[in-house]
Amino acid sequence: MNTCTILYEIRNKRQATRGRSAWGAHFRLILLMFLVSLLVFSLPVLAATPGKILIEVARTAEVTSSVIYLGAVANITAPDFFKEELTRIDLGKSPRAGRMKQLSGARVTASINAMGLNDNDINIQVPERVFIKRASQELAPADVEKALGQFLSGFLPKEKFKLKAFRVRGLEPYPQGDLSIVFDKRYTPSSNRRLSVHAEVWVDGVKEDRLTVRGRLSQIKPVIVAATRLKRGDIITPADVTVRDMDVFGKQSDVMTSVDQVSGMVITRTIDKGECVTRGEFKQAPAIKKGAVIKLVAQKNRLSIVTLGISKEDGYPGRPVTVQNLTSGKLVRGLVTADGTVEVLF
Repeated sequence: MNTCTILYEIRNKRQATRGRSAWGAHFRLILLMFLVSLLVFSLPVLAATPGKILIEVARTAEVTSSVIYLGAVANITAPDFFKEELTRIDLGKSPRAGRMKQLSGARVTASINAMGLNDNDINIQVPERVFIKRASQELAPADVEKALGQFLSGFLPKEKFKLKAFRVRGLEPYPQGDLSIVFDKRYTPSSNRRLSVHAEVWVDGVKEDRLTVRGRLSQIKPVIVAATRLKRGDIITPADVTVRDMDVFGKQSDVMTSVDQVSGMVITRTIDKGECVTRGEFKQAPAIKKGAVIKLVAQKNRLSIVTLGISKEDGYPGRPVTVQNLTSGKLVRGLVTADGTVEVLF
């Protein structure tokens, strides 16, 4: 191989090497641009936060909702878009109404950082411990008693009644909001005056508690009572009784409310002075007593015969009674009239 041939081959190899180097450099430049664009588009959107964000978390705070949001425990300075998102950061469930809960500063910080904000654009100031209390409202026993009275008026709408020995169990602080008390509609008043009914406490349409309400009911009504001691078999006169307001809960249908209802009636048991006179404790007085001599009248067409007889049993107006004719000695049946006469039945 001569000298010229060797020089030619060396020049060709140098040109090939320079070509491969230029292509490699171009490839590296394209790869670098691709990686940079990939990195840019993969970064969180919030990393491009315009301006400074300042979050100052309070050491103590009071919340009203069932969830603790950052906006309720911190003062946030940020552009509107970011402030809205930061305000809604969920820090966990709120404590029960009136109770307190602690959050660690690290937990609060971690919840904020989970949004992916650039450290250079955010300044978080948070104490080591954050104390959070749930706002509450009280339900007084007097409020429950008033609501119970309105509920009971549906059962006793026409009569006066009172609630005695009122007790309510289970009252505690409740969340703020529209509070209502709902009583068990299946309840019916007991004749023994004792009251025991369940009630539910609702706040803003959410059931918060179940209460047990107890007491004793009294129903006041003007009734007939004995003005003096009445012995069994006595016939009641207007002077023997008087009207007085008394507790008649559970026996409203048995009590008497007018002197006219009992005047002339016979007491079936001894009643002490001041005791209520009820319907089952007296009966109608007989117009004719057994063994009494009475006027016996027999009428047919225009014929009327009047004689005397002896009543063989107590007789009451409008009812039949057996009478022995004193003249003939025969037993006859007749109807007792209001004046004590017996009209013979044919």
